[in-house]
Amino acid sequence: MARLITHSTPACVASAAADAIVRAVNRHQGHRFNLALSGGSTPPLIFRRLRRLAGRGFAPDRLRLFWIDERCVPISHPDSNAGSARKHLGNIWDAADVRIMSGALPPPDAAEAYARRLHYFGGAHAFDMALVGLGPDGHIASLFPGTDALEAGGSVAVGQAPSGDYRISVTLPVLRSARSLLVVACGASKAWAVREALTGRPVSPFARACSGRPRVEIHADAACSRAL
Repeated sequence: MARLITHSTPACVASAAADAIVRAVNRHQGHRFNLALSGGSTPPLIFRRLRRLAGRGFAPDRLRLFWIDERCVPISHPDSNAGSARKHLGNIWDAADVRIMSGALPPPDAAEAYARRLHYFGGAHAFDMALVGLGPDGHIASLFPGTDALEAGGSVAVGQAPSGDYRISVTLPVLRSARSLLVVACGASKAWAVREALTGRPVSPFARACSGRPRVEIHADAACSRAL
């Protein structure tokens, strides 16, 4: 079952999540720690905290960075998840082994290319940790309720957001096979989905990703936790 840890503010959530990543990297026995990243408003705060810890709290060259989803845009585009990470990670980006999703490719080609990349690193079991957020509708990665991508098999799917734009996303089986899920949940609108995950009701995409997993750590701010 998921473990909930509450904090006063989104900044505190981000700091705690970054510290959890550092602890996991330092415990890892292999040479590289495979960390899958997401977009959203909280991850940049996490990335900046990690950047401050690099070289003091952990060795950034032990990271191999993946993505759980990406918009179909070049990395130079302001909406690119990888572009945002590159901006906020700074020297960690330079030191890590970075494996971006190719948002500039046609979506089916990008999905196929990333599936091959994941296969090389273990397929569905490629991620030591996946850093994920969730939307007010309970979506996780770019797996939105009622979409084909949510029910896709394999490792990478092409999906469409409610806004109409296409996304590349790892599938639910990949998220469920990650060795751990590190979740950030800020705002009262996320509380219902967190409640589902905590009570074992696998209805929303997020709760389905968490269901039955031994390692799910949810860091929530006060607004989210008060609404549970």
